[in-house]
Amino acid sequence: MNENMQKSYSHIVNLEFESAKKLLANEQSKNPTNGFIPLHQNYIDFLTIIIGEEKIYFDNAIQQKEVRMELLQSKNEDSPYYLYSQAEIHLQWAFSRLKFDQYSTAAYEFIKAYNLLEENQKIFPEFTLNKKGLGLIHALLGAVPEQFNWIINLAGLDGDVALGLSELDEVLSDKNFNMYENEVLFLLSFLQINLNENDAISQQYLNRIGDGYKENILLNFTAARLSNNLGENELTLKILEDKPSSLSAFPFYYLNYLQAMSYLYQLNYENAKQQFEVFLGDFKGLNYIKSAYHKLAWVAFLQKNYEKKNEYFAKVISEGNTSIDEDKVAMKDAEDIYFSSPVLLKARLLYDGGYYENALNQIIAFEQIDNVEYWYRLARVKSKLEYKNNEIIAHYQKSYDLGKESTAYYAPMSALQIALIYEKQNELDKAAIYFEKCLLISDFDYERGIHKKAKSGLGRISD
Repeated sequence: MNENMQKSYSHIVNLEFESAKKLLANEQSKNPTNGFIPLHQNYIDFLTIIIGEEKIYFDNAIQQKEVRMELLQSKNEDSPYYLYSQAEIHLQWAFSRLKFDQYSTAAYEFIKAYNLLEENQKIFPEFTLNKKGLGLIHALLGAVPEQFNWIINLAGLDGDVALGLSELDEVLSDKNFNMYENEVLFLLSFLQINLNENDAISQQYLNRIGDGYKENILLNFTAARLSNNLGENELTLKILEDKPSSLSAFPFYYLNYLQAMSYLYQLNYENAKQQFEVFLGDFKGLNYIKSAYHKLAWVAFLQKNYEKKNEYFAKVISEGNTSIDEDKVAMKDAEDIYFSSPVLLKARLLYDGGYYENALNQIIAFEQIDNVEYWYRLARVKSKLEYKNNEIIAHYQKSYDLGKESTAYYAPMSALQIALIYEKQNELDKAAIYFEKCLLISDFDYERGIHKKAKSGLGRISD
């Protein structure tokens, strides 16, 4: 890991792939046997696939996997990087395959990566960097839904969200691996947002990023997601407006989607529409296409432009893909021509942006109190405004009772939120009951994400 390779890695995590490739070519001519070359080449393919989501690139790049594995297997077996680098490549391709629904091969690669890292851990217990991959795998496996646990047991894998997060924290704290700080912060933040919902820790990671989001595009994405998760929409917009403007960087169009969402949370319809259109015009990947048209339909609906709303719903049906929850929900709503009431839709958007008082004012104006969404939104907003827990739980309970037979997410999400309140109050038996209630409901919108959080919660309280 000489200066050449450190610089190439730095360019890679800032998506400056052409600059990285020049350094790798330079290294290839000077030190052709350097094992970091194939690893860094794989990083470029991995990030290009994950961010760009282009199937043609994926199909061409996958052919390089075996070549790189053979190169790595010919290196020095006494190095802690020998098994680590092979595991990294398996792991990167597993995530890449998930983008294209190649689940069985991805599962095989996850298992292969896990076994290599476990073996490496035994041989080199002091090699902290090993815990970057192990931590990620432990955390993700710890949130696998109950019905798939037999696969994990059969493969001899261990899942534990808390363990995974602590392993990644170890890497972040090890000064010997400072160069990986941005990547590890990105991974920790991703897991924190998707599995843990701990505002104090999210704030801690956001503080650690500091102004780094102005220099590194992955940290810009990470800081934007963290600040949005914390309900600080004005900060999210500032972060996205201050993103690095390197013309040589690989384009990260999803940031335009995030910016559009932030404008939508302000009810700034025109700016939101403009950013969604930029995203749809430039992005050639698979995901969030249906979701973007869905949000444009919301804008048209809130502006009472019903003809345009129908045009956007037709686009939701005809364009894009349904691999992720946001796109599945968009498709379902478009097929059912479903809309919440304009009052509750505005309340939802204001809540998601952290404008809680404004959201409450919207909800109070709503009069159909037998509505499952009404009770759910009221509970969500009151929890952020720190109303008493018994009042918030009563509202969530009402939403749960009204909605547990429907395919909307309000009932399982209400059960999850009640469980989280009881967990904070250290009433762990009650928390477990409501985590289980959440997991017992199936076939609803955003099921994977909500079930992951419930599974993660059960894991925490049983430790």
